[in-house]
Amino acid sequence: MSQITVSPSQTQFAAEDSETILSAAIRQGINLPHSCQSGVCGSCAATVVSGDVVQSAEYDDYVLTEEEIAAGTVLLCCTQARGDVVIEMPSYAGHKALTVRTLPARIADIETRGDMAVLTIALPKAPPFVFHSGQYMEILLKDGSRSYSIANAPHESGTLEFHVRLREGGLFSPQLFDGRLKKGSIIRVRGPLGSFYLNEDGAHKPLLLLATGTGFAPIKSILQHLAHTQPNRRVHIYHGARTAAGLYDEAALQQLLAQLPNARYTPVLSNPDEGWTGATGRITEHILNDYKDLSDYEVYACGSTGMVLDCKTALTTQAKLPTNAYFSDAFTAHV
Repeated sequence: MSQITVSPSQTQFAAEDSETILSAAIRQGINLPHSCQSGVCGSCAATVVSGDVVQSAEYDDYVLTEEEIAAGTVLLCCTQARGDVVIEMPSYAGHKALTVRTLPARIADIETRGDMAVLTIALPKAPPFVFHSGQYMEILLKDGSRSYSIANAPHESGTLEFHVRLREGGLFSPQLFDGRLKKGSIIRVRGPLGSFYLNEDGAHKPLLLLATGTGFAPIKSILQHLAHTQPNRRVHIYHGARTAAGLYDEAALQQLLAQLPNARYTPVLSNPDEGWTGATGRITEHILNDYKDLSDYEVYACGSTGMVLDCKTALTTQAKLPTNAYFSDAFTAHV
């Protein structure tokens, strides 16, 4: 057992030798900044001040530069402690961070749309559940857990909406389609988790919101929050899918667009249906065609790892987007 201290908040928690520092923190309700939990996004980067750690080689090479590695920077989702460790993570808010809670929840509705299910759960009425638009929850199961982004806005916190793609042989998703889980069933959830959420400090900046597949869920949460708090903000949504069926929540999106007078929407299909007259190919190509200078923008990207990485590279190198104005959550498939 190792003692982990997070500076400058001086947050402390214990970590088992067999778990990553990030996993230990989440297990104990400490929501250190993170998103993908798989070494892709870099959100959980921290500097080792003292102590010994072991970092796996599973993270992508582009995430940490040679200079960062030399300075002791590690990804907490890929790092285990070997004895007591002090890490520096100024982005963690400490006692000001939202409390991570484990809650019972009742399934209020399951609506299947092809290989997608829109799952709505009802939470206990008191105390109120608080989260940021864009965060995710863990659904706790007997044999593990699965993570899903919250698809509704914080002001609607009595219920939570999730978008779940069917994974054959999966740990959770098949139960929504075969009837094992139905309206009224009780499940356990833990959260809110993750550091992918709308940056309130940049409220004056126009936004690009990018999604592929079920990455639309946190984007929908952000859009609902904007409609509730900043309806006149400039925003452009790009949603990529293989076919039109992948644009599975169009009706709800159109309702949101009606509440956002300065919003634009571009659906992009990589394998378009016959008769499709909209955009085709990759989201990145269309953004670069639409925007030559993103120096005053913020970009939020959620979905496939390929899209998230491709857009970050292209927009920061070709469209003048500042690196610190790109926020992402790369989805990794789990069964």
